[in-house]
Amino acid sequence: MSDSISLVIRSADQTRKASVTLPKNLSVEELVQATQQRWNLPNKTSYAVRVERTGQQLDPGTTLGTVGVMDNDVLEVYPILEAG
Repeated sequence: MSDSISLVIRSADQTRKASVTLPKNLSVEELVQATQQRWNLPNKTSYAVRVERTGQQLDPGTTLGTVGVMDNDVLEVYPILEAG
């Protein structure tokens, strides 16, 4: 069994997309932080991750290997909008 997983990370507006291979022990929160840095997303905005195949929003404290993400899944990173 491999310790890594191949995924596609995509922004909610579909303007950014990356095919990556990541360690299964990477937390969802670490994935969000790395995506914010690489894509220069605003730091003052909170983001969530959704599995396109299932529609499941991933808990930031879990790891990719424990949430049922499969090879070649598309993970969508989207901002959490707060109403004022």
